[in-house]
Amino acid sequence: MKFELSNQLIEKYPSQFQNLKYIECGDGWYDLLSKLCYIIQNKMDSNLRQGKDSKFFWSQIKEKFGGLRAYCYGADEYMRGAIEMAESISYSICEYSGEKGILRKKRKGDNGEPIPAWLKTLSDSEAEKEGYLL
Repeated sequence: MKFELSNQLIEKYPSQFQNLKYIECGDGWYDLLSKLCYIIQNKMDSNLRQGKDSKFFWSQIKEKFGGLRAYCYGADEYMRGAIEMAESISYSICEYSGEKGILRKKRKGDNGEPIPAWLKTLSDSEAEKEGYLL
């Protein structure tokens, strides 16, 4: 993710990003991550109002096998559910553009055979640009 975009999240949610200085995924998932951080922050604030100390923070946010992976410390059941939902939704959003996307395999050489380990969730236009199967 571009520095400017990840920095916006880090500045808006400093307690969540106390141990994480960069996000390792494409710009297309910015809105998804922003909404996830908002949900997490609301739960953290609610916990504090109830006298529960929330020690939540992100340890890593990245793309893996075509989907979002968000690793954290201190999540309760509600937060884990929100994270799992965001990770699932990422498979329908292009990692690069934020448009509708689907999981795709990378083409291999001139024969067009896919390389199973190279997966990305991309829109049709991004898949064509990047050499992924349509």
